Amino acid sequence: MRSRVTTKQGDTGTSRTLSGEVHSKGDVLFECTGWVDSLRAHTALLRLQLLEQRPEGYQHHAGFLYWLLHTYFLIGTAVSDPLNTHPEYHKGALSKEHLERLEAEQRYLEGQLSLPSAFIVSASNPLAAQADITTTVARTLERHLVRLKETVPEFESGTILAFVNRLSDYLYVLARWLEDGHHETVDYSTLA
Repeated sequence: MRSRVTTKQGDTGTSRTLSGEVHSKGDVLFECTGWVDSLRAHTALLRLQLLEQRPEGYQHHAGFLYWLLHTYFLIGTAVSDPLNTHPEYHKGALSKEHLERLEAEQRYLEGQLSLPSAFIVSASNPLAAQADITTTVARTLERHLVRLKETVPEFESGTILAFVNRLSDYLYVLARWLEDGHHETVDYSTLA
């Protein structure tokens, strides 16, 4: 049986988008979809590590990360067809309700958290470090989404940009929450 993954169509450095157009794999559109893939993979790893390292009492947070994984497919579809050329392929779109759920989750975590006034220099445990990595991937995706919007001004990116911006905030707060009050802050005296 032939693999459905390997098509050999991308062997020349181009690929077809959801819209049906062929672009260089270096196009901003593929940079965006690549960063959506990276965000999905890092979020999935964070969720699995959370379930493995803290199996008791963290199902809510693992469930929320699972929900986020599904929202990434909405983002990926929109990015791969920024002009909505094939609406029949879009299984949904990010909405105000998605954004509100994300913001509510961040508020919930912040209500249980006391952040230091100094900058965080490092995560204090591997789980928080994975959340920090996932935060940086979300921030990189946001920058590429801005570039895509600049390249394709018709791309209706408002809700997606707001969601990804809030997502990076949520992931940062989650990282700090996962530190259980043990924050490693910048100590400039060590630089002398």
